[in-house]
Amino acid sequence: MNKTILIATLAIVFVAGCTQANLTTIFQQNTNTFVSGTGLVMTDFSADQPQAYNAQTDRIMVTVSNKGGHTVPAAESLLYLTGQALQKNPSNTIIYWGTTDDLIKPLGALKPADIVRDTPADEKTISWSLKAPNISRGESTSYLFIGRTYYKYETKVNGNIWVYSDTEADAARTSEKTLNKATWSATSGPVAVNAKVTQDPVILYSGETSFTLVIKVSNAGGGVLYDQSAITNYATTNPDDLALTSDDINKVDVAVSVEGTDLPSTSDCVGSKELVGGKDLTLTCDVTTTRPMTFASLPITITANYGYYTERTTSITVSGR
Repeated sequence: MNKTILIATLAIVFVAGCTQANLTTIFQQNTNTFVSGTGLVMTDFSADQPQAYNAQTDRIMVTVSNKGGHTVPAAESLLYLTGQALQKNPSNTIIYWGTTDDLIKPLGALKPADIVRDTPADEKTISWSLKAPNISRGESTSYLFIGRTYYKYETKVNGNIWVYSDTEADAARTSEKTLNKATWSATSGPVAVNAKVTQDPVILYSGETSFTLVIKVSNAGGGVLYDQSAITNYATTNPDDLALTSDDINKVDVAVSVEGTDLPSTSDCVGSKELVGGKDLTLTCDVTTTRPMTFASLPITITANYGYYTERTTSITVSGR
C-alpha cells in the first residue's frame, strides 16, 4: 500500500480519538490495510453518588463524543436511559426509581475532529435526575442502569484504480517501468469498509471491458448494527419507537460510484446487505469500464450507511435508614 495514504489514514483515526481497545484492523493485504475507529462513544456513564439512601435524589450523567469521521446531524441521534427499576414519574415505591425527565433525550449535532482546522471532536454531556425508591431500614439493594446511544452513521472509502491496456502494460514491463497500483483511504466508523480489485493494476485485453471489485464490510465498533431506516424518529420520547426486529439487525446500505457514476442496482456490491450473524460480509462484483488506449485512472467511492447503537452500564446501591 502507498505508505503516505496509510499514514494519513491512521492520523485521521487517532486524531479523532480512536484509542479504544476495539480499534480493529479489518484485514491485511499486499496493497491495502484500513483501520476502523468508532462513531459516537459514551466516554462516561456514571452516577453522582454510587451509593444513596431511600427517597434521596441522585443523578446519572452520560458524556458522548464523536470519535469517528462522519458528522451526525441533530435529527439522527439520541440517548436512552433504561434499567430494571426505572419509570418516568417521581415514584417513591419500594421497587422503582422515579424521574420527571424524559428517558430518551436528543444529542444534537456532533462533528468529528478536524485535523485541517485543528478542532477537537464535538462532545455532549446529558444527565437525568432520579429519585431513589424506599428501602427498609438496615437493607440495601443495587440497581442497574443502562445508557444507550442510537445514531445514524456513514463510512466512506475513496480510491483510485489504475487501468491499462495490455499493449501499454507490456511496453511498461519491457522498459522496466513500474505500473501504478490502486490507492485507498477511508473515514473511520463503527462499520469498517475495505476494498480491493482482484487484479492490481487492472489490465484489459482486446474485447475486455470490466474488472472485479471486492468489498469487505465488518462490524468493528463493538455495538449493534441496524438498518438505517428502522428508526424513523430520533426526536421521540417513546421507547417503543426504538424497538428493533431481527430483520433490522446487521443491515447496511452500500453504494458504489466509479468515475462519478453509480453502479446499477443489479450489482451485487450495492443495496441493502446483511452481515449474517454479525460476521464480516464480502461483496464481489464486476465493474464495467472502457478499455483505454494506453492507461486511465478511475476514481471510486464506496459508501456504507447504517444505524448503530452502543451501551454502557452503571449501578447505584440504595440503603434504607
